[in-house]
Formats: sequence, C-alpha cells, structure tokens
Amino acid sequence: MKKLLFTLIAAVLVLSGCNKSDQFKVKLNLENADQQTVYLYKVVDGTGVCIDSAVFSGKDATLKADFDDPQTTYRIQFEKGDYCDVFPFFTENQNTTITGDRDNMMHWKVKGCPFMDEWTVYRESLMPMEDEIMELFEESNDAYMAGDTVKAAEIYEQVEVKMDEYTAYRLDYIRNHSDSFLAHVLLDQSKEEFEFEDVKEIYESFTTESVYSLRVKEYVEQNERVQVGQPFIDFTLQTVDGKNVNLAEVIQNNKVTLVDFWASWCGPCRKENPFVKAAYEKYHKKGLDIIGVSVDRDEAAWIKAVEEDGLPWTHVRDVDHETSNAYLVQYIPSNFLFDQNGVMIAKNLRGEDLEAKLAEILK
Repeated sequence: MKKLLFTLIAAVLVLSGCNKSDQFKVKLNLENADQQTVYLYKVVDGTGVCIDSAVFSGKDATLKADFDDPQTTYRIQFEKGDYCDVFPFFTENQNTTITGDRDNMMHWKVKGCPFMDEWTVYRESLMPMEDEIMELFEESNDAYMAGDTVKAAEIYEQVEVKMDEYTAYRLDYIRNHSDSFLAHVLLDQSKEEFEFEDVKEIYESFTTESVYSLRVKEYVEQNERVQVGQPFIDFTLQTVDGKNVNLAEVIQNNKVTLVDFWASWCGPCRKENPFVKAAYEKYHKKGLDIIGVSVDRDEAAWIKAVEEDGLPWTHVRDVDHETSNAYLVQYIPSNFLFDQNGVMIAKNLRGEDLEAKLAEILK
C-alpha cells in the first residue's frame, strides 16, 4: 500500500521540537518592498485563505503561521484576495526565509526546508530555456510589429521548437524523479499540458502517495472515461424553447452521433462551423446526427450565432458546465463521435478530418 509522504517528516518535527513552538515564521528580505503590505495565504481545498499580513520595514517583513499538514501549499501575495502577484511555496512547518527583488518573483530564493531546496534546483535548470524562449518570442513580436511577417513566422517556428524541448525536459524530469514529492506537485500542476498517456504512465510509477498524486489519480480516472473506446457519458440539456434533449435517446436513433462543444464568442469554433455544417449536410441522411452543446452564458448571443452560421442540427446549452466538465472539455471547439452502441469512436476531429472519418464509417 502506498504511504503518505511527509508522515516521517512530521513525526521528526514533533519529536525534535522544531522551532520550539507551535508556529513557524516566514521571513522576507526583498528589494523594492519598503512600506508595502504583504499577505500570507494557505491553500485549503484549492482556495487561498489569508492567515497573516505584515508591512515591510525597508527590505524586511515577517509572517507567522500555525503548524499544519507538511504538504500544505502557501502563497505570498501583495494584493489581498487577488490571484495576481502570487508566489507559491512549501515550508514543511519550518522557519523559512525568502530573498530577492519585490519586482522579480521568478528569481526569489527560498531557504528552510528540503523540498524548496529541490524546487530551487529544478527552477534554476529551467531558467536558461525560459529566457531563450522569451527572447525569441520578443524577436518574433518585434518583427511582426515592424511589418516583417515572414521573419516573425520564421522566428516563431523556433519558439515552438524550443517550447517542445521545454515541455519534454519537464516531463523527463518528473519521470526521472518519480519517487520525489516534487514530482507529485509538478505533475499535478502540469497534467493538462502533457499527453494523457504520459501523465498516466508517470502516475502509475509513483511508489508513494500525497494529496497532489491523489489529484493526478482523479484526473487519470476522469480522462479514462473520455478516451476512444469508452461508452458515452449521458446528459440531458434543454434547447432554447425548453425541450429536453437526452444523449442516450439521440444515440440509439442514429448510426453515429457527434457531440460538439462550442460557444458564440469562440473564434476557432465559428471557423470550424462550416466544416461541421458541410459534414452534416453530406451525412445526415446516411445516419449522422449532431448535438451542439454551447457553453455560452449569454443566451441571445448563442441564438444569434446559431442563426448567423446556419447550423441546422439540435442545439442545447450547458449553462452550469456540468456536462462539459464531465467530458473534461478544457478548450473549445471539442467534439466526441459515438457509434449507435454509444461507444466513442473518435474525438476532436477538425476540418476535413471530420468528413474523412464519417466517409470511412458511413460508406
């Protein structure tokens, strides 16, 4: 059975009487922070809770917190309640020192617990790649602003290559440190950026458990439900005139059913609509039906977009996003294609790929 990380650490802290109290301190030494108010937050169930504040005297300020689960994430903020200008860190219930420049959080140094030492090594290994990517990105932007779109595009191709290398490096680091708590944190933070199969493979290699690995586990389990070969997740949503549309009923009455998530304000969705419309007109009589699931909050904008784009299939609206969350829709347009048995046979078909898949199925 997997054991929770930090159980031993917590026991050692208690037995050794670390800090000789039931609190720890976070000491900040930051340039350009004089007279500014700083806040200490801890993350509880994904939400930041403010637990202390202080005003800088010169470069120095001290924050305090009660002992908590060593896996707790803390945040330094300069605007109360605002998620901008935020620096996350861990303490493992130990006195912690943060140094650097108020205006350059990316290069702050954290001392006080083994985890942050490991985090610092990892972050410093990324910085040269990040600096190179930002330099190329700025060069591309400068070329674009100067009207040289060819040069801008050429440089941006280099940006994409470097971004792929950056992603691969991060993935390999996590894979090669799978027994580390840092790997749990990093995979949880970046799970949506990586290929699902990579996330699943690394999660299954974990030999220990933490609150972060449990979140990855939940993500893996949810994603497995929306992979090709899996059965549909049923839903019932309403059309603009209040009619209930049940996915199970639609599926059983057609050879193939496309569930298409989109929105009126989504530019790529509107550009994709002509391809979907062409596929519908060509294959509807052969057994294709479509349910357009809008995530619009503005009903009028949704109705107008359907009319403007001339979309003749059934349209419903996922106002509370329960359905899009169940399908783990992280971007739109997203679509899922089911056969008459309700088994997913393809997903996220774009442009001519949709027509090609339907031609293969509905010969």
